[in-house]
Amino acid sequence: MKKLLTGILVAILVAVVWRYLPMGAHIATGYSAKQLCSGMFVAGLPEEFVLETDIEPRMAVLGAAQGLLHIVSDNSGKSVESTFLGFSSTAQYQFATGCTLNPIHGENIAVAASDVTKAVEGAEVAVVVPAAELSAAYKQAFAEPAGGGRNTLALLIMHKGKLIAEQYLAPITATTPMQGWSMNKSLIATWAGIQVKKGQLSLDQNVLLALQSTGESLLGIEQNVDPGLTLFNLLHMESGFEFVETYDPGDDATQMLYNSSAMWRAAPENGHEYPPGEHFSYSSGDANLAAFLWQSSLAGEPYYRWLEANFSGPLGITSVTAEPDASGVQVGSSYTYMTARDWLRVGQFWLDAWHDRTDILPEGWQREATRPSVSNSEGNYGLSFWLNTQGTQFPSLPKNMFNAGGNSGQRVMVFPDQELVVVRLGLSQSGVDQGVDLFSRQVLDILNPQ
Repeated sequence: MKKLLTGILVAILVAVVWRYLPMGAHIATGYSAKQLCSGMFVAGLPEEFVLETDIEPRMAVLGAAQGLLHIVSDNSGKSVESTFLGFSSTAQYQFATGCTLNPIHGENIAVAASDVTKAVEGAEVAVVVPAAELSAAYKQAFAEPAGGGRNTLALLIMHKGKLIAEQYLAPITATTPMQGWSMNKSLIATWAGIQVKKGQLSLDQNVLLALQSTGESLLGIEQNVDPGLTLFNLLHMESGFEFVETYDPGDDATQMLYNSSAMWRAAPENGHEYPPGEHFSYSSGDANLAAFLWQSSLAGEPYYRWLEANFSGPLGITSVTAEPDASGVQVGSSYTYMTARDWLRVGQFWLDAWHDRTDILPEGWQREATRPSVSNSEGNYGLSFWLNTQGTQFPSLPKNMFNAGGNSGQRVMVFPDQELVVVRLGLSQSGVDQGVDLFSRQVLDILNPQ
């Protein structure tokens, strides 16, 4: 009997390992290769810093097996390879498009340095030191809470269109491109809006028809897309696709980011759980499908050139790197890098758009973007922007503030009535108070006393 039970337990253990080991291995190798590649070759950060502050804390979930994760960087070839228990991932850098995970041989985007503007590496920039009345708020925001893990790296304030304070944690500087993670979702909505202004896209764009018109192989997904699904639904995270975003090993989001060559296919591959427009569910899969539709609307123009001509150039941004997946489609859910100052410029652009002080977006676009989705009962999400409509996200802050938010504490906070933009970038651990709520409240009290 004992032998039978032992045999059953061993069989179950083997089945579990067989099922979940590849999933966990792809996440471990994919995350470490991609983050180190982008950290070194896009952000220009020391390898040790990226390993110690980003990769190693997140790979602690591997426990004793963490020592089996091997990461090798190639400075001359600008690539990183990561291996774990026989599984491997490689991230490769290209000048205009940053790092791509597991690029398909022969389909890398090779771009000459002259094809796209970049911030001058190592350029010295005079930092705008916080005034005395802001110093205490800054000190508190950079301070580590009990147990640590806040890791604030950059904190900037723009008031009435002027940068009035900034602070960085070494080796981060004013010229360091920094990852926005899911702030990319707000960018995708904005880039789509620019195409709407140009008449090349519309919010009621039918997703199925748009997919069918691209000429891409839709094998395995065409029959899964509801004929009523629109770009509006995707940007509001109400596609109804059965897409799980818990960031547990093997969930849809991690499989998409670290084990998929065409991330835009991930959400529709699962089919619908709800009809479009009826159920809000935060989904990076929706964002990447929206990114595919946006990029398909560019009439063949490389997306990085389109960004320079229609977005970064007009806004005076010089550091944007928007990274693609292996299929060449920009990863709209996660992978855009800019300096903190350029993220601040984007925030000011969103503030100006809210007041209709720009002709880059359609009139009223940003007001619509900050209108709560009908499908979201909490009223905290609009057209790919986080909202504070019911005061649930930031109870101490104005209800009409809105923000782009990302993993590990990335925030571009926009306060329309106060003409204020706050940018906070960091590598915060899960569950740690990032300090942005209190900091913003203190800044509001100082700059706009009642």
